[in-house]
Amino acid sequence: MTLNQIVKGQIARITNISGEDAISIRLMEMGLIDGEQIQLLGKAPLGDPLEFAIRGYRLSLRLNEARCVEVELV
Repeated sequence: MTLNQIVKGQIARITNISGEDAISIRLMEMGLIDGEQIQLLGKAPLGDPLEFAIRGYRLSLRLNEARCVEVELV
């Protein structure tokens, strides 16, 4: 399952960041690393971007960025 598939309020654990492009590298620099827990806080009215809570801060990601992050539900 990928990060864009979780439901508001669900908590998931990051298992993998797919890709070798600049987006996946930037996601890892922002703290999205294997084993971290992340929670979906909400979506914009049109569904893009998504707002997450991770490592004590809030992070907004576009749908195409969230599709690069593989997760498992906690």
